[in-house]
Amino acid sequence: MTTPATAEHFATVEELIRHRYSFDKASQHLGIEVVEAEEGRVVMAMDVQEFMLNGHHILHGGYLFTLGDTCFAFVCESVGAPSVSRQAEITYIAPGGAGARLVATGVEHTRFGRNNIVDISIHDQDGQHLAEMRVFGVLVPKR
Repeated sequence: MTTPATAEHFATVEELIRHRYSFDKASQHLGIEVVEAEEGRVVMAMDVQEFMLNGHHILHGGYLFTLGDTCFAFVCESVGAPSVSRQAEITYIAPGGAGARLVATGVEHTRFGRNNIVDISIHDQDGQHLAEMRVFGVLVPKR
């Protein structure tokens, strides 16, 4: 996700995040969007498509996880500490359905040494709580 431009090249954190997003082909392909961004907090959204449904006709949990992991990455970028996840845990609370708009809100919980922890809550457009995720990251050395 790291590109030659640094945070100093942007007037706001949201500008930086949108720039970084422009290089994230996986998120673009899935329709994940940046809704808002500030230092230490990022909100992203994704519309559930038919191809994301499993055999039970509900959202495959892997897509919830992908949305949460993507939100984690952008939260880390927002604080100038690009990271990769080394461990993540997700608790599925309710199923997502076709046509739902998922909203993930990620907040940096703590940073220590080369490690960080980011918490992500995922809801649908009606406020239904779908999942909670905690990602343990390792900061990537700046190039």
